[in-house]
Amino acid sequence: MSKIIETPRYSCALGGALSTIMAIEGSVPIIHSGPGCGVQLFYGQSFTGGFRGSGWIGGVSVPSTNTYEKEVVFGGEKRLKEQIESTIELIEGDRYVVLAGCTAELIGDDVKGVLRNFKDKPVIYAETAGFKGSSYIGYEILLDAFIDQVVEERLKEERLVNILGIVPSQDVFWEGSLAEIERILNSIGLEVNTLFNEKKIEDLSSAALNIVLSPWVGVKAAEILKKRFGTPYIVNPLPIGVTETNSFLEKVGAILGIDVSDITAKEEKKTYKSIEKVADFVTDFDVQLRFVTITDSNYAIALNKFLVNEFGWIPSLALITDDVPEDYKDSIKKELSFKNNLSPEVVFESDSGKIWDSVKKEAPNFIFGSSLDKDLAAKLGATKLSVSFPFTDRIVIDRGYAGYRGAVSLLEDALSAFVAPL
Repeated sequence: MSKIIETPRYSCALGGALSTIMAIEGSVPIIHSGPGCGVQLFYGQSFTGGFRGSGWIGGVSVPSTNTYEKEVVFGGEKRLKEQIESTIELIEGDRYVVLAGCTAELIGDDVKGVLRNFKDKPVIYAETAGFKGSSYIGYEILLDAFIDQVVEERLKEERLVNILGIVPSQDVFWEGSLAEIERILNSIGLEVNTLFNEKKIEDLSSAALNIVLSPWVGVKAAEILKKRFGTPYIVNPLPIGVTETNSFLEKVGAILGIDVSDITAKEEKKTYKSIEKVADFVTDFDVQLRFVTITDSNYAIALNKFLVNEFGWIPSLALITDDVPEDYKDSIKKELSFKNNLSPEVVFESDSGKIWDSVKKEAPNFIFGSSLDKDLAAKLGATKLSVSFPFTDRIVIDRGYAGYRGAVSLLEDALSAFVAPL
């Protein structure tokens, strides 16, 4: 990091890789780093991401080398070999993934060399030192490792698609949103590999299409898969609501030669029928609110498009909190450009202090942010809904805001927050 960031809204690269591995059942992470990294990252991501729990391999059960001064001075390769051996002996898994943290990379441990001792075992590694960037970067580093070390050429399946770009825990609603995306893609006759369902990592090369559900996270992996296996890809930020989800399905259908019109018409009718139930409430209480989003770039695009184009709310400011590479910022701004002078001001900022200063100037009626913004909303007299990491004021099990059903859930939550003080 070249500067100090006050209360950032993401974890480090190791955290992103760890949360992704823990979401793939059967994959066992082995952290090669200093003591405390694993448990601190778990509590930091799970407890501030909807209290999702440890699952089958999270929390204090994550294997770690816990490297101390001895390893820093003399190297930690022997300790890593011992940890891999004991993990394989004690924990049954389909694959073991060594995640090299800051200590290992700073002292220059030859992790790849250590793995030569396990040629007959399903062990791979990723260089995920926390200082390499955010949790989004850690997710991308891990994907690169999968593609390089695991994925091989396979026969194409013309109805199989891969979903890339959603980082578990960092996207608090990842599981529910991916379930809805899988549901609607299944409805047009497709099989879906989300990495976190019953499909395998090895199946990535079999897909007929890679779908990147983010304006930038996962694009690099999609480009590598295209170069190695000739798989085309599309970049489509997370769709919320009828308009964006219809557009998403039409885009996928056009590439794969599928007529989606019957499905989109059916889903549109059902979704609008549900949304119509709150029409009287919105009219009677004049709920056309001026709002601010404090989210990563994916949710900034998704929330603003839905709330402006389908619900008639007025956007004021879109604060984008992920560490978006410069190459993608213009395209993100374009996604947030609306007609009739309704485009929000777009600010890329990870520092919460600066974020709060910007919001104070706007004084919105509604804030879509995290639990970090609770005091700010109270000072401004604004309604707040936690929709982005980190938050500790909601529990998330399988809720999601993507697609048709997600739009209904979003309105329920937003309007419930609005009426709560009544």
